[in-house]
Amino acid sequence: MKFFPLTGCLLALTACSAPDPTAFYLQKPSAGAPHGTLIAVQPFNHPIPTATAYRVLYNSQDESGRTVAVSGVIYIPTAPPPAGGRNLVAWAHPTTGVAQGCAPSLDAGGIGGTTLASSIPGLADFLAAGDVVAATDYQGLGAPGVHPYLIGKAEGQDVLDSALAAERLPGADLSGNFALWGHSQGGQAALFAGQLAAAYAPSLHLVGIAAAAPPSEVYGELSAPFHSTSGRLLGAYIYDTWSQTYGVPITTIVDPSAVPTVHKVAATCINSLGQAIVAITTASNLNPVFLSHPPGSTPPWPDLFNSNSPGQAPPGGPLLIVQGLNDPTVEPHWNESYVQQICAQHEVVDFQKYPGVDHLSIATKATPQVAAWIAARFAAAKAPDDCGMPERQIFKG
Repeated sequence: MKFFPLTGCLLALTACSAPDPTAFYLQKPSAGAPHGTLIAVQPFNHPIPTATAYRVLYNSQDESGRTVAVSGVIYIPTAPPPAGGRNLVAWAHPTTGVAQGCAPSLDAGGIGGTTLASSIPGLADFLAAGDVVAATDYQGLGAPGVHPYLIGKAEGQDVLDSALAAERLPGADLSGNFALWGHSQGGQAALFAGQLAAAYAPSLHLVGIAAAAPPSEVYGELSAPFHSTSGRLLGAYIYDTWSQTYGVPITTIVDPSAVPTVHKVAATCINSLGQAIVAITTASNLNPVFLSHPPGSTPPWPDLFNSNSPGQAPPGGPLLIVQGLNDPTVEPHWNESYVQQICAQHEVVDFQKYPGVDHLSIATKATPQVAAWIAARFAAAKAPDDCGMPERQIFKG
């Protein structure tokens, strides 16, 4: 999830439409090849002189297990790899939309990849440490297909397959150790990737998972009425894509009169300020209550919400959860509950809360701490653990 503040922005209507994916994105999956197989690689210019960057297309799997093509980018430091190989950070991005054309990697072209590079918190830190960085677009945002918005299994597989694709990229020279890092939608994707990693990507060793404001209790966060336009935007993204992914008629949950507007909202992106203004304006045409049935008690929606909430399997490694305390999108109490759940499973969790920080800025604000935490995991240092503490920490930095 990602929203831009609109105050004073109504004249900034540049880049309001999603770019059309080029022929690179339209190539077919490699038939019969395993997930994580590279389909195509394309270098691009970017503003960090100490790394080489590639747009990639690779095999992954959708929710049903069908092979699909997924796009993304991979950054490789230009410095020689250390003796044991380079570590890897797999980045999972926040909400950019659900339509084809909303892929962050589409910003890797004519403007030198500046927008893309600045959208990956900690990219310069990781590259300076000698780490490879893989950043998936998720399926359906660059290559054709339905985007599995907040559908944990498919998103998690896309993230893991970006790491496997990096493993196969000449010049990456990976050590086999990797960390997961994601914000908002990407935080949820990182948590699911951690749960899946040992079985889905056994050639890689997961050292830790960092997540900024992840939607960790999908039932609670999404079954309540949407009181804001931004909430209705998210609701439209969810119900449009979930109805397609799970084969559930959208009218089981959305009032038939609102369906055309929901589809229009689902065609918008929020990668840029101009796009966000268009998306929010379109979503404002939805009534505050545009649902025909309560999502919390209308089958199969409650089961779908629960199955896409992380925590129903071991996390796969030590966790760092960072949460802004001024976050109306993923309210802090949801991740407090998630941390309590994981602690009850005797896992290792470092939970850091940032006073005055909102949803949009938490990943950037926490970047120094996240980069240091990931570096310590690569150095095999013991992970800090808040479980058992009478009160969670509040970060003062």
